[in-house]
Amino acid sequence: MRILAGKYKSKKIQTINNSNTRPMMSKVREAIFNSLQFLIEDKEVLDLYAGSGSLGIEAISRGAKFVTFVEKSKECIDVLSKNLKELDINFIITNTAVETFIKSSINTYDIVFYDPPFEMGSDKVENEINNLVEITRVDSFVVVHRHKASSEIEFSKNYEIHREKNYGQSKIIILRKL
Repeated sequence: MRILAGKYKSKKIQTINNSNTRPMMSKVREAIFNSLQFLIEDKEVLDLYAGSGSLGIEAISRGAKFVTFVEKSKECIDVLSKNLKELDINFIITNTAVETFIKSSINTYDIVFYDPPFEMGSDKVENEINNLVEITRVDSFVVVHRHKASSEIEFSKNYEIHREKNYGQSKIIILRKL
């Protein structure tokens, strides 16, 4: 996998090699970043269920001011750390459960990438997304990656759907906080 655009375009990103993770296809990442292309520069970004960090690293490459990566898996953190080693940007890797991070964060964010495991239950996904209201700024964006066959999610009235599209097995929902 490679970074698609920006300062680090074409830099290789290592991925996790186990059945519990699934790297996002390049065409899906490209569609997400095309939708947000003028909104990333100088923004505070949160990458939840970061895995190898492909979304947050792409944001770094495109000019994000600061990226917070949240990941619970030690294996993923090791790969993520290697991927971030040569980047000259402000970032932090937080080794904790996403639910815990959301409840305890004192920071607020402009863009949140939310990419939980496809098998995660819709109730938990809905709960975490709706709790993000507390740590996102007005006019912020939450990018949700789910399997296209996943149950529908009922979003808080604090969000509007900015864009929704399927790409292969992936469903991307971009929410804007009101």
